Amino acid sequence: MEFTAAMIARILNGTVEGDPETKLNTVARIEEGHPGALSFLSNPKYEPYIYSTDASAVLVKNDFTPAKKVTATLI
Repeated sequence: MEFTAAMIARILNGTVEGDPETKLNTVARIEEGHPGALSFLSNPKYEPYIYSTDASAVLVKNDFTPAKKVTATLI
């Protein structure tokens, strides 16, 4: 099954920062992210991975402010 970042955001009542049409078809840990994967960031000790993950999208808290450029779409 495939979802877009916009579809996931709608389900979670969230917003999208990045490409809302990003295609997602699997989930992965943020440190093991790969194209097509949805990951999440909930523990601050894993924040460094958000800057290098290959996951297509990452779920973050509403108040998350990246310290550097993030290539993944944020939901």
